[in-house]
Amino acid sequence: MVWGSNNFGQLGDGTTVDRPTAVHSIGLSGIMTLSGGARHSLAVKSNGSVWSWGDNSNGELGDGTF
Repeated sequence: MVWGSNNFGQLGDGTTVDRPTAVHSIGLSGIMTLSGGARHSLAVKSNGSVWSWGDNSNGELGDGTF
């Protein structure tokens, strides 16, 4: 469950609508750890894969792009 500012899609709910109450992120299951930055979010799944979404203007998503 996530909530807060979402102007960069950092909540992962498929929108850029701010959420004052908790909503589910889309397509995430088997999450072991979840972390949020100011404009991005990260999750580690039970299989060890890392997922990231939101703003990437400074390479925050770790996918080699900006």
